[in-house]
Amino acid sequence: MSDHEEKADAVEAEIDRLERESSELEGEIADTREDWERKKGDDNVPGAAGKPEAAESGLPPEAEQQE
Repeated sequence: MSDHEEKADAVEAEIDRLERESSELEGEIADTREDWERKKGDDNVPGAAGKPEAAESGLPPEAEQQE
């Protein structure tokens, strides 16, 4: 196999990997969007139902933890 063919194969493999990752990311975005829409319709989720003043203020708990 020539050097050009090997490079072409490597590029095609990279394209396949990127397409696969792009597809997976699109699925994650769709899932996140669906979850957010569901939360916006739930009055028990502070800040999601159009009541940002009901959301907790300050840093999230994980940010306040010290090592």
